[in-house]
Amino acid sequence: MTIARTDDSAPVLLDVLRQASARQSKLAIMIQRISPLMKSLVLLLALGATSAANAQQSSGPVALHPDDVAKLTVSPGVTLKELTGRVGAPAAQSTMGSVALFRLEPGRASAWSHNKVGEESFFILKGKGEVWTGNQAHAVRPGSFILIPPSVVRSIRASKGETLEFYAVTTPAWSADDDVLVQAPEGAPK
Repeated sequence: MTIARTDDSAPVLLDVLRQASARQSKLAIMIQRISPLMKSLVLLLALGATSAANAQQSSGPVALHPDDVAKLTVSPGVTLKELTGRVGAPAAQSTMGSVALFRLEPGRASAWSHNKVGEESFFILKGKGEVWTGNQAHAVRPGSFILIPPSVVRSIRASKGETLEFYAVTTPAWSADDDVLVQAPEGAPK
C-alpha cells in the first residue's frame, strides 16, 4: 500500500494503521476458533503468502519442485528436502515457517525430539507408519494429518516394508536452536 505524504497525512496514516491492527486482531480471533487442521492449513497459506511477498520483493514468485531441491541425509534411511525455511532454497528462505519433504525408508524413524517454540504439522503422502508422542503410537497413512504442539516429544517411523513420505510444516521456521533431541520415553521404541 502506498500512502501519499502531505502536511496533514499523520491522521490518515494513523487511521490506516488502526484499521490494519483491527483486521489483524479479527484474524487472530478467527484462527483461535477454527480446528487444528484448519489452523495449520491457514498457517500454511499465510506462510505461502509471506514467502511469495518476500520473493516479490526480491525477484518474483518462487516455484519449486522437490526434485530440484538438494537432499539432506538426517540419519541412515531418513532424508529431507527443505523447500522453504531458514536453510531452504535461497530464493525461498523464510523465518516465518518451513516446509520440508521427508522420506523414511522401511522400518526407519526420526530421532526423538521436541521443539521449544515451533509447532509442527505432518501431512502423510505415501506409505504407512506411526507417529509416537511420548509412549503413545498414532497410526498414519496417506492423507493423515498430525499436529504436534511445541514441547511434545515425538518421533515418526515408517512401517516395515513401507517407505513413508510426508511434508513437515513448522511455524515459525525450524531451527537447530529450537529442536531438542531427547531419549525415547519409557515404553516407546528406541
